[in-house]
Amino acid sequence: MSNSRITEILKAFEVFDGVYKRAEVDTALELQEEITPHLIGVLEEVLSDPTSYAADQDYYSHIYALVLLGHFKEQRAHRAIVELFSLPPDIPYQLFGDLVTETLPIILFRTGDGSMDMIRSLILNRDADEYCRGSAIRAMVFAVADGMTPREEVLALFGSLFTGNEAAPDSEFWSLLANSVCDLYPDELMEVIKEAFREGLISSWFIGIPSFERTLEGNKEQALERVRAEIRRRSPENVHDYMSWWACFKAQEPSSSGTNSSIKKAVRKSKSSRKARTRKQRKRKRALRKKGRR
Repeated sequence: MSNSRITEILKAFEVFDGVYKRAEVDTALELQEEITPHLIGVLEEVLSDPTSYAADQDYYSHIYALVLLGHFKEQRAHRAIVELFSLPPDIPYQLFGDLVTETLPIILFRTGDGSMDMIRSLILNRDADEYCRGSAIRAMVFAVADGMTPREEVLALFGSLFTGNEAAPDSEFWSLLANSVCDLYPDELMEVIKEAFREGLISSWFIGIPSFERTLEGNKEQALERVRAEIRRRSPENVHDYMSWWACFKAQEPSSSGTNSSIKKAVRKSKSSRKARTRKQRKRKRALRKKGRR
């Protein structure tokens, strides 16, 4: 009986029609043990041919799979998740949109089960998207705040990544990294940070020295408590509280005669516009960075 229910759930998740699949998500939660291998299989299938899946704007199974596996804290999904977000730049955005920055950090943290190995590999992957790498950095910050990994080890790693060789010259990798260093109480790395500003690696558009100074006016525990508060905000116990309010789910349920074509077109247009807007924003930031270095 559960096999047929799982088949129905996966079929409902597959095609995006603008309606949040609340009932199917509830059933997936009930059948967590049984459905988990299938959800991992969805991610592995996308990983086998990411370009084709990225081109299919109506496909949505991987979104539900990613969110549910993160909610389940499923360690077995961790490798597939890291590999998906290690794909060449733009492909992760085409597949997952804003989840790259909004959701990936907490999912990496929750599925890693305390192991930093694959998260570290994504941080160090120069060929991966800079924002995917930034989300991996954030996941490691969460692990420090939660007591999973020593702060000193993470700061030592982060401090070693301001040489200028870790990314392309116009990358925002170092600005993302600096932001996370600041949140870990940056006392030990202030000279490294100041040198990175002098070298133009960190953009003051992203974060400035005053942010570091304000953090240092408090203490280490206060800084880590702010990170723990962020973890709590990003980890609602009710998965519906996280997912159901997304703007793409504001459409009404389709009529019994079939999916409303106007809704489908509007949703498709919205997704395309969001992806295009993200690309334009990233290009604009890079242009500003280049201008600042002249």
